[in-house]
Amino acid sequence: MKNNTKIKKILIILSFIVCLCEASFSEDADVVLDGRFFRDFNNRQLIQRDEFLDVITKKIIIGRGIITGISVNDRYKKKYRIIIESSDSAVYNQKIIFFVFLENKDTVDLLSLNSKFEFKGEMMGYTPLGTKRNEYIIDVILMDGSTVIE
Repeated sequence: MKNNTKIKKILIILSFIVCLCEASFSEDADVVLDGRFFRDFNNRQLIQRDEFLDVITKKIIIGRGIITGISVNDRYKKKYRIIIESSDSAVYNQKIIFFVFLENKDTVDLLSLNSKFEFKGEMMGYTPLGTKRNEYIIDVILMDGSTVIE
C-alpha cells in the first residue's frame, strides 16, 4: 500500500518535470511560418486569428517569400525595410506580407526585386488588412536571411 503511494508520487513528480521541460522548450523554439503553420492558421475561426498571432509576437520566426519592395524606412531603429510576400500563405487563401527591418546597407545592396528570400527574425507585431482576417502585415526585425538560388 505504501509502495503504491510512493510510486504515484514519483509518477506525478516525473510528469510535472516533463511538462515543465516541454513548456520551456516550446517558449524558446522558433516558429516556422510554412505550409503547416498557414494551414493551422486558416482552420481557425476569424476571431481567433489575431490571438493566434499574439502568441508568436516577440518570438523568433522563420519565413520565406518573394521580395516585392526595398526602401529606406526608419522604424524600430533600423534604416531599411524589405517587403516580402509569403509564398506559402497563398495556398490557403491568405495574404501575408512581411515588413522586414534591417540596418545593414550592404545586405540591402545584395538583394533584388522578385527574388526568393528566406529569413529569421523577431516578430514585432502585426496589422490585419481587412475584416476577413485573411490579409496581414507582419513586422520583423531581421536576424539572418538569404536569397534562395534555384
